[in-house]
Amino acid sequence: MKKILSCLFAIVMTACCFACDNSSQNGGKTEPDLSQFPLYVEPEQAEYKFDFDEMTAPYFKGNVIYNETVLLVEDKGAISGKLQYAPVKILSVRDYTWEKEYSASDFTVTGNVITAKKGSALPFLTAENLKGNDIPEPFREVSKVENVLTDYVRMGSAIYTESPLFYGHQISVSYVYDVSDLKTEEFASYAKSGFPKLKAKLKAGDDVKLAAIGDSVAEGCSSSGHFNHAPFMDNWVTQVADGLERKYDGNVTAENLAVGGMKSDWGAAASQVNKIIAAEPDMVMIHFGINDNGASVTAGSYYDNMEAIVSGVLAELPDCEFMLIKAFPANPVSYDSKLFSQYWRKLDDLAAKKDCRSYTLDMYNPGLTLLNAKKYVDVTGNGINHVNDYSSRLYTMNILSALIEY
Repeated sequence: MKKILSCLFAIVMTACCFACDNSSQNGGKTEPDLSQFPLYVEPEQAEYKFDFDEMTAPYFKGNVIYNETVLLVEDKGAISGKLQYAPVKILSVRDYTWEKEYSASDFTVTGNVITAKKGSALPFLTAENLKGNDIPEPFREVSKVENVLTDYVRMGSAIYTESPLFYGHQISVSYVYDVSDLKTEEFASYAKSGFPKLKAKLKAGDDVKLAAIGDSVAEGCSSSGHFNHAPFMDNWVTQVADGLERKYDGNVTAENLAVGGMKSDWGAAASQVNKIIAAEPDMVMIHFGINDNGASVTAGSYYDNMEAIVSGVLAELPDCEFMLIKAFPANPVSYDSKLFSQYWRKLDDLAAKKDCRSYTLDMYNPGLTLLNAKKYVDVTGNGINHVNDYSSRLYTMNILSALIEY
């Protein structure tokens, strides 16, 4: 009898192990809580579609990424690049315009690596090209960019260009990914973002005014629409206003006061603060740091300038709220990453200050995670500090995730 009971106990315990240890049944991963992913679709039902919703909906609220950019590089005979995640299913591979679709016979995918097959039509650059050597025509090295279709400048080991040298060779990959690969804590969420006054107005269907102040990334120099080339995508400030207006009943407008090349001291000047006040915004999106870093502005001065913008506006608009944006990483070979970290800690300090009505939005840390898997040239518009259409869309996705309860 004892032997029988012992056997039964062993069977029960074995069954419990199989039932409870989900990680062993999923390659060491725990089963995700799909309630965190309201945009999740069954992989077999996923298909390529790319209207405004697909362009702007936070991919991290679901399991499909649309038109993630990759720059394939030829190195030692192989032409390949990396996606952020290993695809469960490829939906489409297209050129940078989103119009030309490549055949499945042009490429293979292993893990998160996409490789062009021999004779493939996929565009690529060589490892030597990325060093500034043997750049193909019609691109030309100059000391100052004058023609945005052809010119590039060497900046140390980096290449600066507004031409199609980078974005024109990037492919756009749409795919289903495994949400258990996602670091959900790195992305903006409605529950934790703040902005109580703005959210109350949006929910009530009231009209809402937004304003943005900052540098070239905020101005929209990262978007194809700015330089009037395909696919003519709007900048993220405009996309955010459009996304909120589609979701809520009130009218949402945005006044973009950002100017390329400017630092936080420019934004703190009375003339700029007065322009923000004149716009009467409910929320101001502030995006400085990249040019401050390039000029080696100290973290203390950066904080003083950011605080001056906030306090100056609040003196006239006491109900205004502020989104302090930690910028998506610039090219790490050209900028001081330690100084960026100091800036972002100062933004946290400002957001923690009593009655400043400020909240941070982090594009920097999820950007670093992305760059752990990918190359900077996969997601840049100019090789130095501009995001491209895809990484610009990441701004839209995170800001909308902070302000919309999906």
